[in-house]
Amino acid sequence: MNQFICISGCTASGKSSFALELSKYFKNPMIINTDALQVYNCWEILTDRPSVKKPYHTLYGHVSCASNYSVGDWVKDVSKIFGLNSKKSQTFIFVGGTGLYFNALLNGLSQIPQIPKEIREFANAQDLTFFLEYLEKNDPDVLEKIDVKNQRRVQRAWEVLKATNKSILYWQSNNASPLVSSDATLLLVEIERESLTKRISARVDFMLESGAIKEVEKVYKTCWDVNLPFSKAIGAQDIISYLNSGISLDKLTQNISLKTRQFAKRQRTWHRNYMKNWISIDPSKISGSSIQEIVKKVKGSN
Repeated sequence: MNQFICISGCTASGKSSFALELSKYFKNPMIINTDALQVYNCWEILTDRPSVKKPYHTLYGHVSCASNYSVGDWVKDVSKIFGLNSKKSQTFIFVGGTGLYFNALLNGLSQIPQIPKEIREFANAQDLTFFLEYLEKNDPDVLEKIDVKNQRRVQRAWEVLKATNKSILYWQSNNASPLVSSDATLLLVEIERESLTKRISARVDFMLESGAIKEVEKVYKTCWDVNLPFSKAIGAQDIISYLNSGISLDKLTQNISLKTRQFAKRQRTWHRNYMKNWISIDPSKISGSSIQEIVKKVKGSN
């Protein structure tokens, strides 16, 4: 039987390193990239793409920078991986910081309108009983289809009904099913903000020392296009400004560090809104026994 683990967290929080450590406890582990920018073959240093080969890593650097790669493309690639490995038991470890990828993986691609901020904020303050009572009166059929003990899914059903006046079942009837079931083990890497700030600063310094400027210069001279997704990599535009003598090296370092911290802040907001039921872990503080508990949970729930 296949086992599924999802590991997310802020940029520079140590997700990849923790995934490598956790993979040692499983037979036939496969690490699948869940970062929207590490898919591009032109960005290795700039996106801190993992360089290790074992265990097997996939969906890293497999897309041309000329491609307008989307979450839908990523879902198709994951589906192909599942198909190619359908004849043997495998542990799939999804690692990355792109919330939309995880959402598509766990909930399926949908055309559900965006939930208004005020509805989401209200819902986040309610408990499971509130949602169940409301749905029992207004959308009882949905309670037959979802795990009524999983607050994340029950809350989502309530939000959609409240925002659209239509059951989530209506929207899902025209959408693809999730690739991964609700039994997946969901781990959110969360470290202290001061530690994250230091890690971001160290990463930026190492990135620049390791050749990020030359990497961006090569892309800038051959295939740069601000209209394509690859150009949104943090630091790319600032390095181009540096190459064109628009900013100094010190200013370049400051800009990339600041934008990375701002990105991490947006990621934390996503985590609070969409990943509040994930298991929070700090790899720097986790003990061997705690890892064993995670392993036990994975093997027991998949």
